[in-house]
Amino acid sequence: MHHEEEGSSLMEGLLIGGLIGAAVGVLFAPFSGDKSRALIKEKLKEFDLDDIVGRFSEAFEEAKKEAGKVQDDLARGE
Repeated sequence: MHHEEEGSSLMEGLLIGGLIGAAVGVLFAPFSGDKSRALIKEKLKEFDLDDIVGRFSEAFEEAKKEAGKVQDDLARGE
């Protein structure tokens, strides 16, 4: 259970970091403040947070499975 909580925290952190990074990238873009704010507002409307979280969660689970396979292979000396 502890590992699931760590994974969830990691996923949330990566998602939040990605959103912050995108916002910072737009803010430092060579546009006026008004245009930058309009771009941020437009991009935020495009985000379907549930879809993003779902896709990230699927990818995270797949990565955990692959990591488990690698650990098994290493344990067997392959």
